[in-house]
Amino acid sequence: MQWPSSPPIRIAVLLVAGCAVLAAGSKALAREPTVSAATNLRIAFASNRNGDSEIYTMKPDGTAVTRLTRSPKIDLPCQWSRDGSHLLFYSQRSPGGDVWVMASDGSGQRNLTRSPAHDSCGTSSPDGTQIVFDSTRKGAGGIYVMNADGSGVRMLTDGSANDHGPAWSPDGNTIAFVSDRDGGRSKIFVMAANGSDQRSLTQGPNDATPEWSPDGTRIAYVGGTHRAPAIEVMTADGSSLRTVVRDTTYIGGLSWSPDGHRLLFSSGRDQRAGELYAVNADGSGLKRLTRNRFGDSAPVWSR
Repeated sequence: MQWPSSPPIRIAVLLVAGCAVLAAGSKALAREPTVSAATNLRIAFASNRNGDSEIYTMKPDGTAVTRLTRSPKIDLPCQWSRDGSHLLFYSQRSPGGDVWVMASDGSGQRNLTRSPAHDSCGTSSPDGTQIVFDSTRKGAGGIYVMNADGSGVRMLTDGSANDHGPAWSPDGNTIAFVSDRDGGRSKIFVMAANGSDQRSLTQGPNDATPEWSPDGTRIAYVGGTHRAPAIEVMTADGSSLRTVVRDTTYIGGLSWSPDGHRLLFSSGRDQRAGELYAVNADGSGLKRLTRNRFGDSAPVWSR
């Protein structure tokens, strides 16, 4: 993920409860509710605190909130570049919605897909040369890949089912995504980076938002039921499932911390419109990061 030069550049965004929309290392799980020891990390997130869904950044402790976008349409963050200089995002300011990119200070905002269909965020390949995303351009929903500058678009799934939310594995070999191709049950699937060997890892029926841990050994996702959603973490082959957090409202937008100790997410547990939270990957140390009467969602941790 080293975009810029000419082409700069990432979640399939799941719009949960209106616009409410979590990287694992090999180290032992953190037990303290500190968010991160690093001081230069940032969290990008969406909020309607200024009237519509705009993109903001803040420090991991919830301070130093900075607004990046000023658009009359929905903007949602997707992925930071590996060096933190750019942010991939989704915007509805163009017809249907497209994948956009901007510098970390909000400058240089640029549309990468420019399609009349609905194109939604995905992730970049580890080397930053390609972006995987989902689109309705050939059906209910399909997974596509393109060069980092938006050129060379090619389809990986056939669009016959609703395939969305692609996430590229850290080693670049595998893409996780969501599909309802099995009788309408929403499950987590994986496939090779070229689109071959597509297979399901979960049973559904409401699984969404797959996110790879930084070392690629685990996948976090939102599972459970509509009335009782949960953050689940499984090994990359679909085994050893662990429930991290349960909720009674909604859970949206997962993002791993760079050290793999924590998961970011949004929820309506304390404030229906949505707040941001961080929790240890073992379920301990739940911490609320934002406190306001507006909707905060889609958090993305910088690398």
